Amino acid sequence: MNFKRYFGTDGIRGKVGKFPITPYFFLKLGIVIGKILFKNNFKRTIVGVDTRISSRMLESALNAGLSSSGILVMSTGIISTPAIGYLTKLLKLEVGIVISASHNFFEDNGIKLFLKDGVKLPVSLERDIEIALLKPISFWNISYVSSIMRIGYAHLEYIKFCKSLFPTNFNLKNFKIVLDCANGSTYKIAPKIFKNFNANLITIAVCPNGYNINKSCGSMDVRNLQKIVLSEQADLGLALDGDGDRIIMIDHLGNKIDGDHILYILAKFYLYHKKKQEGVVGTIMSNNGLLAALKKLNVPFIKVDVGDKNIIQKLRQKKWRFGAESSGHIVILDSSPVCDGIIASLQVLKVMMRTHASLFQLCSEIKLLPRIIINVYFDKKNICVKYKEIKVLFFNYVGMLGPLGRIFFRKSGTEQCFRVIIEDENKSVVTFISNQFKKIF
Repeated sequence: MNFKRYFGTDGIRGKVGKFPITPYFFLKLGIVIGKILFKNNFKRTIVGVDTRISSRMLESALNAGLSSSGILVMSTGIISTPAIGYLTKLLKLEVGIVISASHNFFEDNGIKLFLKDGVKLPVSLERDIEIALLKPISFWNISYVSSIMRIGYAHLEYIKFCKSLFPTNFNLKNFKIVLDCANGSTYKIAPKIFKNFNANLITIAVCPNGYNINKSCGSMDVRNLQKIVLSEQADLGLALDGDGDRIIMIDHLGNKIDGDHILYILAKFYLYHKKKQEGVVGTIMSNNGLLAALKKLNVPFIKVDVGDKNIIQKLRQKKWRFGAESSGHIVILDSSPVCDGIIASLQVLKVMMRTHASLFQLCSEIKLLPRIIINVYFDKKNICVKYKEIKVLFFNYVGMLGPLGRIFFRKSGTEQCFRVIIEDENKSVVTFISNQFKKIF
C-alpha cells in the first residue's frame, strides 16, 4: 500500500480549505492520533500554533478530536516548532504537535508531530496514521473524553533552556544585530532571548496579523533585511522563518549566509580546530562548494535525502552532532533534538566571539557554486509529462557542466512541484541552462 497520501517531507501540508487542510480532516486526525496514543496508554500531548489566521481554527478541530479520544491536551498558543520539540522532551510526553506551514505563506497550513525525545515521526507511525485515516471515524464513550487546558509557562521554559546552553559570560553587547522574525511564531520569544544576552537589537517583521507571515520577510526573502543591515551598519542580520526552525544570516556586507555556510562554520570551529574525529551530514541539496571546502578540512561529509529528520537519523546513527540543509535547517544534536533557528544563530555568534572574526571572515574559505533553482509545478494530470520534459532538458544540457557541476531534480515534499537545481563553477553556464528551462516552464 502507498500510504504517503498525506505525509510529505515535513508532516502534512497544503492549502487551507482544500483537502486535507480542513477542520473536518483535523478533527478526524485528532481522533486517529488520539486513539493510537490511547491504545498505547499515552494520554497527554502538547499543541502549539503559528501566527496564520487559520491556525486557531485548525487547532480547535484537532484538539476536539484528541480530547474525544481521551487525550489531555496542553495548548501553548503561538509558539515555535523548536520550542514544542524541546517541551515534548522536557515534559516526557509521547507526542508534541505544531500547527504550521513553516516557511509557506498564510494560505497554507499543516501539522508537524514530535515524539518524546523531540524527533519527528518515524515512517512506521506515519503509516499507522495514514491507514487509520482511511477508515470511518467513530467517537468513543463520554467517559473517555479528556480536558483541553491552556498552559502559560511554555515560553518561559524555552527561554530558560536557550539560556542554559551558553556560559554565564556569554554577552552580545558588542554586536549590533538586525532580527527578522518573519511575522511568525518567534515574534515575541526571539527578541526576548537576544535581549537577555544584551544584544544591541533591531527587530523587523514582528507584527503578525494572520496574513503577513513570511511575506517579503524571513528566511525566504532576505532583501529587506540586507538593506537594513547595510543602512544600520549592523554586524549581522538574522532571518528566521514562520515557525522558527530555519535561519538564514546576513553578514555586515549584506551577503547571504545559508545553511551550507553555517554548517561549514560549525565544522571548522568545533571539529577541525578541536581535532574531533567526527563528520557532518547534509542533503542532496547541499552545494558542491560545501563538499570541496569540507574536503580541505578533512571533515567527513555524508549526504542524505531532503528532510531534517533524515539528517537527524544519520547523525544519531554515526554519533555525530552537526548537520544542515541549504535552506537553513541546522541540526546541533548536543544543543537541541530538533532544528532550531535561534539556537543555531547563537552558536554562530559564539564562534564569532571566540574567534574575534566577522561572519564574512568565517565564510571566507568556502565558495559555494553558483546555483539556480527552478520550480516546475504540476497537477495530477500532467505530472508524468512534466517529468519527461525535465529529463529531456537534463540530457540536452548536462554535458555543458564542469567537474563540480550538476543538474538534478526532485519532487518537492512541501509543494506540488519538481525542484530543478542547476549548479556549476561557471555562473554563465548556470544562467544559460536555467534560461532554457524557463523557456519551457
